[in-house]
Amino acid sequence: MPLGTDIHNIELFPGKGGQLVRTAGSSAQLVAKEGQFVTIRLPSGEIRLISNKCWATIGQVGNYDANNLTIGKAGKQRWLGKRPHVRGTAKNAADHPHGGGEGRAPIGRSQPLLYATYGSRVEGYYYKNYITSKNIMSRSLKKGPFIADHLLKKIEKLNSQGEKKVILTWSRSSTIVPIMIGHTIAVHNGREHLPVFVTDQMVGHKLGEFSPTRTFKGHLKSDKKSHR
Repeated sequence: MPLGTDIHNIELFPGKGGQLVRTAGSSAQLVAKEGQFVTIRLPSGEIRLISNKCWATIGQVGNYDANNLTIGKAGKQRWLGKRPHVRGTAKNAADHPHGGGEGRAPIGRSQPLLYATYGSRVEGYYYKNYITSKNIMSRSLKKGPFIADHLLKKIEKLNSQGEKKVILTWSRSSTIVPIMIGHTIAVHNGREHLPVFVTDQMVGHKLGEFSPTRTFKGHLKSDKKSHR
């Protein structure tokens, strides 16, 4: 792109998709290029460096007059299909679990109710339902796999001496790497250390995966007796 070009829908990280300058009528300007970075002037006036591998769209975002639009009254929002957002504490007790009370009263509960009787979300999210791989921040690839320092030092020392000894560790979250192959690592499971012999097929897994914290005693025998 030549210098001075108006752009929008700019990526911050290559391949992630546009994140900057996406609102109606906005545009940024390409100010300079230097090495692996380009300088961009955002609509706010901020000057920002961005990788030259990031994508952007040439031109200005459409609907330029959106900022000049005056709604004027609540009814016009209703014409657009937008319903009012009334707080639960502003309602009557018969209409919402947070309602009722004289004046500006608290909700009257130890914590906000997740869902009202009519099914809409009242306040906040229930965290347990959102513990998924999408919402958990994974370790940065730049850092590489996590290995406890004390465990890594012990393995490197044994490798330099050419010895094979059982290594005790409490670090269940350490990742198995190739230098561990052939060693026996006793991993703590909360009660005792269980010896784990590391093979090449275990590389990339966590040590805790091979030291179960629960004892499986077997399934119940099939009960063929008749019950009334």
